[in-house]
Amino acid sequence: MISKIEKTTVFVRSYFPGGVNYDVPREEIDENGQMQIETYQKLKKRLNNRKVRYFSEQPAKKPNALLAILPLESSINITHQQLYDSLIDRLKSIANDDDYNVEERIISIEFVPTSCLLNSSDIPNEFIVDCDTNNTKRLLMEQPLKLVANKQTIHIDLQSYDENMQREYEKFIKSEKYRELIKNHDAAMKRTTSKK
Repeated sequence: MISKIEKTTVFVRSYFPGGVNYDVPREEIDENGQMQIETYQKLKKRLNNRKVRYFSEQPAKKPNALLAILPLESSINITHQQLYDSLIDRLKSIANDDDYNVEERIISIEFVPTSCLLNSSDIPNEFIVDCDTNNTKRLLMEQPLKLVANKQTIHIDLQSYDENMQREYEKFIKSEKYRELIKNHDAAMKRTTSKK
């Protein structure tokens, strides 16, 4: 009896002009290690449509900060005060001693209009919440934050600022390498065309 073997795509680490490593399926590169024109076109299109934050340098660490990521589907504008009140309510609910002054645990709240900065309605806006300690941040991040506004319950995802910014920075670096790859590929194609 012959067993049916499913076709799987094998990814290889290929090295292209411009010093860029790019994961592509094996069948999309030729025997010289060059990507097929269709792969190049897909990469260029994906890069042009991708929304990536710009960084002039590696983001500074904020070990006590978290990101409050607002849900895309929410039609309610959440204010600094509403978010602050919800965070304080959460801290009060988990405080276990009388000396725990919760009002001092939140140092600052800064709104970041990410959808505007990246010119996309598919990107959620967020707040940077600076806490007094890493422990306060960790306690708040244990579960999503429930905020009630205009008789609607909104769930806000709380994430580590440093971890989120590091992921965004890595996406930016990768994106810049891809841009360099496309730029070098375009220059090489022009040189090849001009020699004909």
